[in-house]
Amino acid sequence: GSDFSASRGWLDNFKKRHGIRQLKVSGEKVSSNAEAVQPFQEKFLKEIREKDLCPEQIYNADESGLFWKVLPDKTLASSAETSASGSKVSKERITFMPCANSIGNHKLQLLVVGKAKKPRSFGSVKLPVHYQGQRRAWVTRDIFLEWFREHFVPEVKRHLKKLRLPQRALSLLD
Repeated sequence: GSDFSASRGWLDNFKKRHGIRQLKVSGEKVSSNAEAVQPFQEKFLKEIREKDLCPEQIYNADESGLFWKVLPDKTLASSAETSASGSKVSKERITFMPCANSIGNHKLQLLVVGKAKKPRSFGSVKLPVHYQGQRRAWVTRDIFLEWFREHFVPEVKRHLKKLRLPQRALSLLD
């Protein structure tokens, strides 16, 4: 019969026995400089103290690209193989920007930017996101300002009012 069920350990041992390892096909290295961050951290903490902000009032928004047609960047190969050739990378993408307060109990609707103004695949469906069309699927200055004025400010005000907190917030943008 086919009652076989491989565990993670079984798969790891199988790969070792047969000289199979995982290779990275492509990618770029990201580094950070702790010394360069320190002055910003000090200024940021000073701002929080001076404005007497609590974690409910501190937000973070970070945009990121999602290449939704890209193949995985790792593959299995024999131990004799030293590299794995890749393929042409698809540029089909969306950009999304999540935003939440620092304790995570207030998450704003996701901002999503795609290439089409009104994607046909959406049909008449109303997704629970703020969608914008931009020919390169980028968060432009105008798209950001519209999101900030029409979504971030009113949603944060409602949240803080509900909690009876002062109507001020700090947003860290990456």
